[in-house]
Amino acid sequence: MTETMKYLKLCKYSFRFKTNIAFLILFLAIGVINELVTSGTEYLGGFYIVLTSVYMFQFIMSLSMSDMIQASGIGRRIHLDVPVMLNVLLSTVLYTLLVIYRFIMAYLHPEKATQIATSLLMIDIMFFVLFIYTGFVYKYFLASLLVFAFTFVFVVGGSNFLIGLPGLVITMPMAAIIGYVAILAGAILQYLICKALVNKPISQRAFRGIFKEAR
Repeated sequence: MTETMKYLKLCKYSFRFKTNIAFLILFLAIGVINELVTSGTEYLGGFYIVLTSVYMFQFIMSLSMSDMIQASGIGRRIHLDVPVMLNVLLSTVLYTLLVIYRFIMAYLHPEKATQIATSLLMIDIMFFVLFIYTGFVYKYFLASLLVFAFTFVFVVGGSNFLIGLPGLVITMPMAAIIGYVAILAGAILQYLICKALVNKPISQRAFRGIFKEAR
């Protein structure tokens, strides 16, 4: 826990920290408001909430270009276990809060329970895709965007097909368990991707502002 707090404190030295924190809060607020308005029956609010977890990964990755961090001897860890660890931490916390809220909504609105659970399943899939996407994006920016778009459309389309199968009923416990499995599986793949690409240079397009300031 002490080490985790140390890395969390380091985030304030990341590139454009205040600006990114503002966007994190904005996305989180949009997600929470949407969840409250829709009573958890749609996945858009959950998507915005999930999206905020990406910022934790971004904070740490931008630190990897700091001379101070490189000189400290933790430069390699900044590319590997640290961003994955903090991303999993924030994702798990946010997802748990989302699951608790949706269980409450399903209890208060039993007629909407299946709809609430189904939209949560879509959020589970988005979590998994985002974990893989963040593993690539800071090394292969443009390629990762194309892969993300293709994967997102393919996975969401396939999920809609499966959800629409006769006799298949998505329940809240089922969706919640799948979500935690998606976070764990996504984190493992994210780590393996980061490990495979650890020696690749950071994409200038991913952190264009840093490279502009360095000129």
